[in-house]
Amino acid sequence: MSSSLLSPPFAQEVHVWQWDLEACDDDIACYWDTLCAQERERAGKFRFDLHRRRFVAGRGELRRVLGRYLGMSPSDVAIGYGPQGKPCCTSQPHDWMLCFNLSHSESTAALAISNGFEIGIDVERIRAIEEILPLEVFSRQERADYAAVPKAQQQTVFFESWARKEACLKALGTGFMLPPTHFEFDLSVPGDTAPRLVGGDAREAAHWRIRPLSSVAGCTGAVAARRTDWSIVEMR
Repeated sequence: MSSSLLSPPFAQEVHVWQWDLEACDDDIACYWDTLCAQERERAGKFRFDLHRRRFVAGRGELRRVLGRYLGMSPSDVAIGYGPQGKPCCTSQPHDWMLCFNLSHSESTAALAISNGFEIGIDVERIRAIEEILPLEVFSRQERADYAAVPKAQQQTVFFESWARKEACLKALGTGFMLPPTHFEFDLSVPGDTAPRLVGGDAREAAHWRIRPLSSVAGCTGAVAARRTDWSIVEMR
């Protein structure tokens, strides 16, 4: 695991990292040593070892990556939480404004890091759809769009749309205090896009940009920000 120093993203960049959470025992032990007491307590509450290991690998790698930007040990990276629980880095220099957001689905993790503006990321494993879900997360117009999608494509379109919505909600930092229908999309538009409406307002929607993650087998994902002039830089 590299520990070389990284330059922060430029003002119009979002650095995106993706990794596999299925870490070996030695890596899990190293990650565990970097976690704070609160993270260790949270890890201990998982019922299944698989989920505990994935949590440790996710938070440990997050700390390692942030430490590479900040020039400090992963265990020294201080992570706080906003009013609605969105994590933030509280150990950066006073003139920095690194923002980050972490997502995972089964064994796939994705991390977005920006400089000076809030960011949201979501990754979703494409899986079976419960019949009622589209009714819960889609607006009336989105449900009409979804019904027009060929059956063979509905599964992928659903999770692409769900990832966009969750990335937007995470960028706001409100979690599910707002319903998924707060952000409405044209489901016929793939790739880079903007919401059709935000809270029913087309003018507010014009301030947003949502970009897709590069494909990971069996997954889809999105990065969102309330600004339009940014691009993804994929990190290794």
